[in-house]
Amino acid sequence: MGRNSAETLQEKIEVLDGSRNKEMRRKAAVRVEDFSDLLNLAQVKTQTLTAAPTMANFNTLLEDIREISEKLNAVSAAIQGRLLR
Repeated sequence: MGRNSAETLQEKIEVLDGSRNKEMRRKAAVRVEDFSDLLNLAQVKTQTLTAAPTMANFNTLLEDIREISEKLNAVSAAIQGRLLR
């Protein structure tokens, strides 16, 4: 006996948002907005070196790494927030 389209649609939505059951929550779809911080990464400021790095070179690299880390942490927090709902 086939299910009606409303039941099928409800099941698809529950699977996508992870609310169908707790085990499926990790397989839920993510929203593009969860990745917005990564999509807005600035160009890397660190340049290729041909000699030993200066303190300024090191600090620029550290800035780049911190920005990437902050953006990844924001994405991680957004996804974890959805998992904990």
